[in-house]
Amino acid sequence: MDQESHAPQQQQQQQQLLQQVQEDQQQPSPSESFEELKARHKKEQRDLIVKVTTLKKTAKSNKKMAKEVTAEIAQLEQAQSLQHDKEEKEWSSIYGSSSTTDAKSSTQPQEESEDEFEVNNIPIDHLTIAPTPAKKKPAQQQQQQQQQQQQTSGGKKSNRQKDRKDRKGQAIKDMQDRAEKEAAGQINMNQVERKAIEEIALDMEMTINDITPDGHCLYNAIADQLLQHYNIETTVKDLRRDTADHMRQNLDDFLPFLTNKQGDMMSSEDFAEYCRDLESTAVWGGQPE
Repeated sequence: MDQESHAPQQQQQQQQLLQQVQEDQQQPSPSESFEELKARHKKEQRDLIVKVTTLKKTAKSNKKMAKEVTAEIAQLEQAQSLQHDKEEKEWSSIYGSSSTTDAKSSTQPQEESEDEFEVNNIPIDHLTIAPTPAKKKPAQQQQQQQQQQQQTSGGKKSNRQKDRKDRKGQAIKDMQDRAEKEAAGQINMNQVERKAIEEIALDMEMTINDITPDGHCLYNAIADQLLQHYNIETTVKDLRRDTADHMRQNLDDFLPFLTNKQGDMMSSEDFAEYCRDLESTAVWGGQPE
């Protein structure tokens, strides 16, 4: 009973909303531009959405009126759409176009056209001069230039190397000169020793023969004496082999007097390596040999 008693009241509210929507559809003003017309239409569409939402809430509270409310909403939307189309057509019939040009502005005199472009009006600081493109050189000329550059760079490199070598040589010469000046005021012990040996050799009717200090000097000296005094010809290689064999056979006579690189007495392995070096390399001979 309560729902039936409220039905006439809800229908009356719906009719009032419909009438209000129809009243809101304004007629286009003669002074209204097309942009203003479209803006008004959008506003009316938003207002209609609010009213449709109100009607839907009414139908939700009374399911029996849902169909009637839906029909009325469709009628409202259709009426608004037809009204908007009608207004746009009327506006176009009056002003001849549906462009966005303002109707008021059409009555105003046309503005003067902009000044024509003149290059003289451009400030001098805005002008840029394009660089003149370089002429392409023939391939042969470019190749010659590359070769010249390579030769020049190579020459500079050679000159730098030569300069460094010259500076190094000059530095060594300066050191030698300083050493000679320092030694000039000192006693040369080598000369003193040699002079003493020469005097002894002279008394013994002997001469001194210089031996090249190449690591084999001991063995070369022995070979020279064997040839002069005993007419025995031998070589450094043979003398080194014989010396190594003799030391291997008499290990106990030599091992106590030999030390390794750490200063300790040699082991059997160290002694074997020592003999191999003596026999096959240019290691100079010392007191054991």
